[in-house]
Amino acid sequence: MIHHMTFKMAIPRVMFVFFTLVSVCYGFSDNPTAPPVFQVDLDLQPSVRWGHIIQKYHQIVKDSHAVIRSKVPEKLIPIAEFIAADFDNLLEQPYADELRGIALTANMSLGDIVLTNLVYDISAFCTSITMQDAHGQIWHARNLDYSFTDILRNLTVRIDFMKNKQVSYSVVTYAGYVGVLTGQRPHAFAITLDERDQGAWYDNLLVALLERKVKPVSFLIRDTLAQAKDFTAALEMINSTVTAAEGYFIVSGANKGEGAVITKNRVGHNDIWRLDPTNGRWFEVETNYDHWTSPPASDNRRAPAIKSMNSMGQNNITVDSLFNVLSTPLVLNKKTTYSVVMSPAQPELMKVLVRHPTTKN
Repeated sequence: MIHHMTFKMAIPRVMFVFFTLVSVCYGFSDNPTAPPVFQVDLDLQPSVRWGHIIQKYHQIVKDSHAVIRSKVPEKLIPIAEFIAADFDNLLEQPYADELRGIALTANMSLGDIVLTNLVYDISAFCTSITMQDAHGQIWHARNLDYSFTDILRNLTVRIDFMKNKQVSYSVVTYAGYVGVLTGQRPHAFAITLDERDQGAWYDNLLVALLERKVKPVSFLIRDTLAQAKDFTAALEMINSTVTAAEGYFIVSGANKGEGAVITKNRVGHNDIWRLDPTNGRWFEVETNYDHWTSPPASDNRRAPAIKSMNSMGQNNITVDSLFNVLSTPLVLNKKTTYSVVMSPAQPELMKVLVRHPTTKN
């Protein structure tokens, strides 16, 4: 016989899963798949370390670049060509040599490789959640939404960056993209970037590159994963670095209370919104709007995410329950390319699924 108290405690979890699955089935038909996993050896020269991945995705990368180039705003193309013409002076290492090596392996122009990397940096729409469970463990969940969705699903990969034959950090990315929007440093922190649309980004990007003292946001995330040793160091590195674009940096650590959303301006003061579990704020949801404002009715992913988190509850956080949250309609949408769940204190729990949602009739 099931103990009465155990049965009562099981009801919220069962009902949460049931209603989440019902809502997902009602809104979408989704057959998620696991992406391929690769290693990038940081002990190799930058120009050759991506070669095995680009060779495998050679034709898809070329096709995707052609489609993206045909659809990007015209203002972006001369910026990409400007960077390619003065490549070594405008881009830092190891990224300049990595991009050069990718262009060579893919038999593509450097301008096209730069163009696609710029598009990835400024066109992501996302949902990221940092949280602490009832036992004090920190978790991180995210959906990444993009235009060019069908192409990017076929390019989604998980990469373990290796140093001295050990995993230095793990990321989810797209073949041919050297920056990072989603990553985890084992036993230290996880980090994701959500785009912050403040307008006039073309001009800001060009000015930033000409200043030569700023860093693309995706390069900053990768540098942070490579260099910062813990949550505190990651926050400091992000907060103190001048970037080429604004953004939301969501960071989750390996210890109690280590969760924050940094609303980052390109220059000037940044807002740091920290978890406060003692006072009831055990999770924070960030989409693509400042957390102190209301999102527009036309793109309110925040409300269903908060509702799903509250329905799940702090006691019921698992990898599967968080994928249920990420599968909530609107949070999961037709532009979602992948979902990921991470917990830096237990890096082996990191799970990535490529999403294939289609609207049901």
